[in-house]
Amino acid sequence: MRRSLCTATLAAALAACAVNPATGKRQLSLVSKDDEVAMGQEGAQQVAASMPVLQNQPVQDMVKRVGMEMAKSSERPELPWSFTVLDDPVVNAFALPGGPIFITRGIITNMNSEAELASVLGHEIGHVTARHSASQMSKQQLAQMGLGAASVVSATAAQYAGLAQQGLGLLMLKYGRDDETQADGLGYRYMTKASWDPREAVKMFQMLMKTSGGSEKEGQPPAWMSTHPDPGDRAQRAEARLKELNAKNVNLDTLRRNREQFLRAIDGLSYGENPRDGFFRGSTFYQPDLALQITFPDGWQTANQPQVVAAREPEGKALVQVQAAKGANPTEAARAFFSNQGFSNVTQIQVPTAGGPSVSASFAAQAQQGVVEGETTFLTVKGHMFQVLTVAGQGNLQAVDGIHRKVVASAKETTDPAILNIRAPQLKVVQLPKAMTVEQFYSQYPSVLPLDQVLIINGLEAGAQLKQGDLVKQVVAGTAR
Repeated sequence: MRRSLCTATLAAALAACAVNPATGKRQLSLVSKDDEVAMGQEGAQQVAASMPVLQNQPVQDMVKRVGMEMAKSSERPELPWSFTVLDDPVVNAFALPGGPIFITRGIITNMNSEAELASVLGHEIGHVTARHSASQMSKQQLAQMGLGAASVVSATAAQYAGLAQQGLGLLMLKYGRDDETQADGLGYRYMTKASWDPREAVKMFQMLMKTSGGSEKEGQPPAWMSTHPDPGDRAQRAEARLKELNAKNVNLDTLRRNREQFLRAIDGLSYGENPRDGFFRGSTFYQPDLALQITFPDGWQTANQPQVVAAREPEGKALVQVQAAKGANPTEAARAFFSNQGFSNVTQIQVPTAGGPSVSASFAAQAQQGVVEGETTFLTVKGHMFQVLTVAGQGNLQAVDGIHRKVVASAKETTDPAILNIRAPQLKVVQLPKAMTVEQFYSQYPSVLPLDQVLIINGLEAGAQLKQGDLVKQVVAGTAR
């Protein structure tokens, strides 16, 4: 009985293998195209709901134009392709199954031509046309059906266990080195088919390697490198493809770069973290648009995310988080919070605040790691309602109480004009009035970035000679509004 079942399952798996038109290779596919598209669309909706979209229509239009040109000439032109720029400072781009592709402001501000943009978008298009995400999900489905990893499913499938799900979980699908090499090759194909200069892809890979030397956020790997592992010879492979073109007597100088058009489009974009989204100075967090300031315990690890700001005790024994609360008043917000199942021993307590109505309670709750204890306070600051939530392991309520009270007491309105009017640094494109070295440019047109970073965002090396009329990027302090 067991043998016949395995035989039937294996036969179904083999039947599900088909030749992928983009790669020309047989590929396991238990996820239909309709399912692939549906998962991508749902994931795209969740991305849009959780990550801000860049409010700059010319840049959005440029990215869509460059991306759609390549996608429509790919092997899967019928997919509902979409290209969206996220207002995120990290250097990253990612694709969801079935066509949605996202690219960040952070990576765009490090580019210097539409051809560089095409190299990244082409790479992401390659992940979609090669069905890399769908292939990973198919492998997991086979594992769940009972096929052993030693037979049909490759050993690498285990690292994707639990990740084949709809929604934002798709963003966590980390491609393997073989997939990355394949996507690089497909991106090169789409670039050259659209007459983009592939020399710009080499520059792009070099920039990504340089930015991978540091993290956008302390203690975290760069976003691009964490989801797009370097095959180890990415730039060298790109240069090898150039030699193939030269051998075919292709005149690279006739291919498009669109450097000036690109730089004019991104002139004025915010660079790096936008303090309007909130920022830390020491252990104090400021949110200028909400006129909020709140102080977390010294020495705790802090993080500012789109929906929540949090601090974690260094050894992970406690966590404090603050987020916007919904409801007509603190009492209603607290009632809605505790209506969720899993809470026990809910007791209303008195926690002093800086002013305004508030409601506080202590509780126990069942979490994946076991029972946790905590306190929460719903309070108002300048007409806005927030929830402060502090949790720790069972038996640590007394320690949590002292931490919670200090954080709640620190929440107040900030009136400092320097905080309220703070703006993000801005990218400024300068047309040189005369020839100069890059070091002279940095001296005459200073940036808030150190010289080595100015070199990276311009794709230049130390000592580079700049010509009259060249367009060069600097990053200046944001102008207070």
